[in-house]
Amino acid sequence: MGTRDIIAQLRQDITTASDAGDESTARRLREELSKALAESGDRSADSNGE
Repeated sequence: MGTRDIIAQLRQDITTASDAGDESTARRLREELSKALAESGDRSADSNGE
């Protein structure tokens, strides 16, 4: 899976966890997303409205 695919999947998982009220998982996934964005060098889409 490519970096962009991983980032897209993390964003989807964050939304799913947040919608389900699972804030601890959403917080963990946001940290993973932040790391993935840093590794990819793409900080332009860091927030995703979360």
